[in-house]
Amino acid sequence: MTHKILSHGAIALPFTVVRDWAKTSPQYEDHGRVEPDGSLVLAFGAGEVGITPDGAETRLWIGAQDAAGAQVLRDFINQTAAEAGVAIRWRERFTPGRPVNLSLGRVTAIRRISPAFRRVEVEGPDIARLLGGGLHFRLLMGPQGAGWPTIDTAGLTQWEGGIAAWHRPVYTIRTISETGGIGFDIFLHEGGRVSQWSEALHIGDEVALMGPSGGDIPADPGWIGLFGDETALPALARILAALPAGARGQADILVPEAADIQPLPHPAGVRLNWLLRSDGGDLLAALAEMTPPGAGRFVFFAAGKTETTAARRILEGRGFGKKEFWAMAYWQ
Repeated sequence: MTHKILSHGAIALPFTVVRDWAKTSPQYEDHGRVEPDGSLVLAFGAGEVGITPDGAETRLWIGAQDAAGAQVLRDFINQTAAEAGVAIRWRERFTPGRPVNLSLGRVTAIRRISPAFRRVEVEGPDIARLLGGGLHFRLLMGPQGAGWPTIDTAGLTQWEGGIAAWHRPVYTIRTISETGGIGFDIFLHEGGRVSQWSEALHIGDEVALMGPSGGDIPADPGWIGLFGDETALPALARILAALPAGARGQADILVPEAADIQPLPHPAGVRLNWLLRSDGGDLLAALAEMTPPGAGRFVFFAAGKTETTAARRILEGRGFGKKEFWAMAYWQ
């Protein structure tokens, strides 16, 4: 995929310091590469970030398909650097206003689709923008009375009350309406902030969605293995529906009980297996027991952080290279 370089920055530290720091990141481990000239490139769903030497400093560039992707990466890189005590000087200047990756919409439907899931549907004039460039978005839940985020002249998103005061969970676009609206499914669990939010939600309420984000599964992996718990069910449903008719593989999905099983369109050559927590279903056991080919394969695993760490060990132990799988922690 070709990306345009849309943003430039500089760090007042030697390249070797920034390079070594970047190499410790999970993103480099999974999707990083060293170019022939020694510079680093980190690949994300929204685009790429390059790290190159520039005299006594380090230069950054952000490549993306569009301004929304560049906004996602600029905010992420700036926040990550700030948390490490590193300041970035961004070259481009912006007119303050709404971030280009922020869409506002109104709730048009709320319904319980199973004991553990509630679907919320949203429409709005710029909601359709979320339908390209990734499966996911962030649902924005700010402090009481706070306005929606804006950008400053450096193109960085500003959060009223500070970003730590906002809850920004990631959700998957589960359904797309003929009018360009979207639906997303909330996994309901006791004490969940979004579960509580959805219980108080009304038709016509305004919501803010930031995205799109997330990468795409390889278009033709040959054999594909999909493994996820209830938090990953919406993403797995979208992936299964998008697979080519001749795809081969398996999908194992863990849900609380039989009443949470959903009809999911999928190719005939992909075996769909539902695991039930109520019956002791074990996602890691299913992963360990899969029988993939030795090449032309790809595995997607998404669950809690502990399970995801174990899944990485299983896949690496079975000889999977870092380009042959994604293992993502959807919750802590």
